[in-house]
Amino acid sequence: MNRTELPQTLRRSSKEVQAAFEAAHDTAVKRFGDSEEAQRAAYGELKQGYDLMTDHWVPKQE
Repeated sequence: MNRTELPQTLRRSSKEVQAAFEAAHDTAVKRFGDSEEAQRAAYGELKQGYDLMTDHWVPKQE
């Protein structure tokens, strides 16, 4: 997945967030195929460690 394929909120986020989403998406595609379900699973994984702040993702504060 290249940067231009990422949703806008992820393009505005740090490279760390983008890498985390890409890894989660790759894993989800292996499990569910290239589907909407894989996209949802990747976002679910991303939400474990990051919060959406209006137009970009940031690491969760402990």
